[in-house]
Amino acid sequence: MKLIDTHLHLSASDYKDDLQEVIERAKSSGVEYMITIGSGYRAENYRDAISISERYNLFFAVGVHPHDADLGFKNGFSLRDYDLRFEGIIRDIREVSSHKGMVGIGEIGLDFYYDHSPRDIQKRTFLRFLELAIELDKPVIIHSRDSFEDTIGIIREFAGRGLRGVFHCFSGDVEQAGVVLDLGFYISIPGIVTFKRAETMREVARYIPEDRLLIETDAPFLAPVPYRGKRNEPSYILETYKAVAGIRGMSIDLLAERVIMNSFECFNIRGD
Repeated sequence: MKLIDTHLHLSASDYKDDLQEVIERAKSSGVEYMITIGSGYRAENYRDAISISERYNLFFAVGVHPHDADLGFKNGFSLRDYDLRFEGIIRDIREVSSHKGMVGIGEIGLDFYYDHSPRDIQKRTFLRFLELAIELDKPVIIHSRDSFEDTIGIIREFAGRGLRGVFHCFSGDVEQAGVVLDLGFYISIPGIVTFKRAETMREVARYIPEDRLLIETDAPFLAPVPYRGKRNEPSYILETYKAVAGIRGMSIDLLAERVIMNSFECFNIRGD
């Protein structure tokens, strides 16, 4: 049985001492495919993701997380300074966009829970990345926390322009999931679905059509039960597959096959 982890952060410092072992455990657990996320405002984030993808034959995506939407200007900045730095980021991403391992733009979006970057700057950054995704014909990986209406409002501005992608680590309810699906996006379920009080997410996992469902770890974050509270890693995704298979009343083998098929379609990945 082959599995895919559609969203994890292998360049995180959590793995600096044992990345090789983490990858080996994942492979031995059946995790054949992984998409590592190189999101941040510094070029090092992209280079790290590319290096890891090449070393271990993985896929990667690049973008700027909403936490970093101010591009490192923590003590105030002019929009001119911001625009100049952003143009450098766009150049970096355009340069790597033809790399065989690059499958998406992300993660990008809005986070009004932590508000690590000003909301107007988050929106400005998000909009520009959506434009870039359309230009490069790449799917987007959307982060949306406590910002659903604003996120959807911005995405709707791109209706009919070929924008596509996935809402990663989806935390909304069934009604919100319906909105996302109506816009043509996929929905990715993380290990939170195994948590005792995650009934809303289990309802969403049951509701998503079979051809729009993705599964992820978001490692090193959000380790599923029975690893909750520990550093997450891709080998643990098997627990999430087991949970979702049970919720949907299907075999884990069939679910794994379906999620790989969906992932390849979402990210335009060619199989073996």
